[in-house]
Amino acid sequence: MAKEYIEMTDIEYVVDEQEKRSVYVPGMAKDMLIGGRDSGNVFIFCLNDELRKSIAAKVAEKLGRKYLVVSRSDGNPVLEKVARDDNQIVSLPRGAAKSEKVRQMLKDNGKVIFIMCDFMSLLNASDGSEDAREQISLMLNRFEPSFMEAAHHIVRSDQSEEEILQDVLNKIAI
Repeated sequence: MAKEYIEMTDIEYVVDEQEKRSVYVPGMAKDMLIGGRDSGNVFIFCLNDELRKSIAAKVAEKLGRKYLVVSRSDGNPVLEKVARDDNQIVSLPRGAAKSEKVRQMLKDNGKVIFIMCDFMSLLNASDGSEDAREQISLMLNRFEPSFMEAAHHIVRSDQSEEEILQDVLNKIAI
């Protein structure tokens, strides 16, 4: 069986909003986007549901804030209510980022964190089948652009869970 080589390409994201700015931190090859109302709310998106819920719960515990998990079946009325409250860490379903209205509401009412998962980490979290590969590709193409548009801060998932947690906490403190 011949080896297959996959070329990895860096992607540059352009943010078209005046209240956001790119900040480059020495020693870190990460682009952080700054913004959001200082309500104490933190909204977390991630394609890996278990990672998203775990990180959100740990952040809430560390900061002593209320932890909420919004599910897909809750719908927009619950999202609107959650966005109006203060001092909570919210784990959001993938579909919440699809609506421009909801993305703007989240950005205006807290800090939005996107834990960016690459294809291989998502594949490793699955059964590795061909069907899983197709589903992961579809999810990345369908949801990642919306997550990028909604995010104030981006945290990469290609590190340990403790490092992800520390990254999230650092970005919230900015």
